[in-house]
Amino acid sequence: MSNQIHIDGENYFITLAIKKVVEDVVRKSQLNIGHLRMVVVVDATPFLELQRFQKLDLEAWDLIFCSGYFYNIVSEFSPEKLNKFICVDNNITELRNDLAVQLNDMHRETIGLNLADELSPQKPLFTPCELAFINDYFSCMRAKQIARVTGNNVKSVSNKKRNIMNKIHCTKNSDFYITLYFLNMLHKVELELHEPKTKVRTTVAWQRVSGQEAAAFQYAH
Repeated sequence: MSNQIHIDGENYFITLAIKKVVEDVVRKSQLNIGHLRMVVVVDATPFLELQRFQKLDLEAWDLIFCSGYFYNIVSEFSPEKLNKFICVDNNITELRNDLAVQLNDMHRETIGLNLADELSPQKPLFTPCELAFINDYFSCMRAKQIARVTGNNVKSVSNKKRNIMNKIHCTKNSDFYITLYFLNMLHKVELELHEPKTKVRTTVAWQRVSGQEAAAFQYAH
């Protein structure tokens, strides 16, 4: 079986640097990883990185190299999926060590060994009520619009938003959008974010989140 390593990534130099690290680890471990599908998702800002993630089918990749921003989201809210993510923000020694551990674990799974630290299924992160609010929030964006559509008062809507932001450890609206959207990518069934179909639920709001208006997104709220 060929052990030729191929890593996809839009940033040539970062992808090349990571490939060198991978080759060094593989050379020492003698593992055959030529069959693995690997991709690098790194850019200047979390929002640009989210746009890169939007182009991927996460389930199609065996190993995803990403920034600490997205690695921390996975670690905190989807630890059962950590086995396919590698943080590239660590120093070179930590990156090599993390990669060696990850590749060894993947090799053990390939040959049919059960991992001792296998994680139990995670309980849903959001309640049904919170999920309904999130879908309204991604459709309407502003508290007054959500209040008008749902029949709640603005203060109640603002409190719901603040509680969800606290739950996912976000203090800024930009982090709130990015974190929720990325969680939707990780758990496609849990969040059913939809493009609005009514005039009340403006499509401009959705376009900001989906990456069609990057500049406008940065100034939302």
